[in-house]
Amino acid sequence: MRDIDRTLRELNPVRTGREAGQARLDAILSAPRAATAAVHRPWVRPRWVWAAAAATVTAGVFAYAVVDPFGVSTQPALAVTPSPLRVQPGEAPAAGVLKEIADRVDGRPDPRAAPWTAEHFIRDDWALSSRIDNIQVTSAVITEHRETWQQPDGSARWKVDTLPPVFQNAHQREVWESAGAVGEEAQEWSGEAGPHAVVEPPATVDGMRKWLANGQNTGPGLLYEVIPERFQDHVFSPAQRAAVLRVLATTPGVVHAGTVQDRAGRTGEAFSLTGRFGGLPNKRTLVFDPATGDLLAYEEQLQHDTGKLRVRPYSVIGYSTFLKAERLP
Repeated sequence: MRDIDRTLRELNPVRTGREAGQARLDAILSAPRAATAAVHRPWVRPRWVWAAAAATVTAGVFAYAVVDPFGVSTQPALAVTPSPLRVQPGEAPAAGVLKEIADRVDGRPDPRAAPWTAEHFIRDDWALSSRIDNIQVTSAVITEHRETWQQPDGSARWKVDTLPPVFQNAHQREVWESAGAVGEEAQEWSGEAGPHAVVEPPATVDGMRKWLANGQNTGPGLLYEVIPERFQDHVFSPAQRAAVLRVLATTPGVVHAGTVQDRAGRTGEAFSLTGRFGGLPNKRTLVFDPATGDLLAYEEQLQHDTGKLRVRPYSVIGYSTFLKAERLP
């Protein structure tokens, strides 16, 4: 899987400011869903061993690739993107707030102790170059709603459907309609993947840091990619969530952005990291529930330099909203 990871990361133009190689992208985008179902990533991530359908690869792995930017007819020169989350700024240092949440969460009873048959996850994902039926949609925000069941042996099944297109004004809807109204009808697909080794996360800070790194040299930028990925296929105990928060508390550059309401209407504490990790300047934000330590949301936003991506400065280019993570009896 690491060879695949390296290839996918090389294709990500947000890291370089350049467009990905067209021939390499076309080869993967033309593959049937079943052929690519073993690699799932919300967008380019350093790790994801079981996976979802190729539509996730096309709508996620290449979330920053400028491919077929005009769809079926003329779409806007600048892509339609979602509004950023509105943060009520905070003044407390990130380390102190993270440790406070970790202390509150640590020691709570572990509801996972009972026997279980599956881990159940629900989340909403959107990424800049979402593709519907192999057409890149730049005139609307079309979110994927994903539900996954993972067995104790690591095998998984999932189902995905697209949500109704979102616009910021009536003009954007008119442009989308004139461009073919791609995504007007909900798209649905499902799939499954075979078993793989599942490693239980440690509950100590050092152990969690190593587990998140997975043998890589994990700096702050990569850590902000790994954490939301791990919350997509692991139901963490309270002690494990506390360990994740304490790892973040000792990570350079993390800022407590403040209190925010996520896209599902839940209130959380937002922690951001701004830099040029791998390419264009961007800000990544993790939103945690202050009472439980659950990850509520992940968001990535470009800064002033958008490279060759057809978006306005400071546009949101991808997000995940984590709606549920539970163990089923």
